[in-house]
Amino acid sequence: MNFKDFFVIGTDTDVGKTYVSTLLYKALRKHKFQYYKPIQSGCFLRDNKLIAPDVDFLTKFVDIPYDDSMVTYTLKEEVSPHLASEMEGTVIEIENVKKHYEELKKQYSNIIVEGAGGLYVPLIRDKFYIYDLIKMWNLPVVLVCGTKVGSINHTMLTLNALKTMGIKLEGLVFNNYKGQFFEDDNIKVILELSKVKNYLIIKNGQKEISDEEIETFFN
Repeated sequence: MNFKDFFVIGTDTDVGKTYVSTLLYKALRKHKFQYYKPIQSGCFLRDNKLIAPDVDFLTKFVDIPYDDSMVTYTLKEEVSPHLASEMEGTVIEIENVKKHYEELKKQYSNIIVEGAGGLYVPLIRDKFYIYDLIKMWNLPVVLVCGTKVGSINHTMLTLNALKTMGIKLEGLVFNNYKGQFFEDDNIKVILELSKVKNYLIIKNGQKEISDEEIETFFN
């Protein structure tokens, strides 16, 4: 397999980006992948150290020690990164994020980058957004979308935005699938409207993605 770096975004907050990123990381670790969360808000103190909840979730899920190298900026307030940084007086320097990414690239074959929310989440007010980060590294996007009511609209709006911005789509991941009839229809409508052929369906509570699914998805 000829793997490459990719960027995980969601159609909305709480759609399950970290859960999907974790499952992808768990499946790709053996191929020397590293997970990277450039900026994390909503962090908490543990042993006098700010802990990034997404990194904490991932490392616990795959049963490895918490890894500081997986995050650059840790912010306490559970709000958008641009607002959290303003509230705490932290200046977000994109150059620091770039350097961190480059250091990880020296140590690992590939990087899974997880964003914060969707495409238009600001990292620096009026200056820099998640889509700017994706375009800076020219990474393909894995779009995590829901299957519940409303997912068609959220997913199609994000797909259209990606197309307008010239950002490549690696594939769709339908997360938290519970086998409901309307979920099947939502998935069908999204695939028909978008003409996307490459997708994964993650069932509620799923613990891993098979090697076969990974190879098909990233082929």
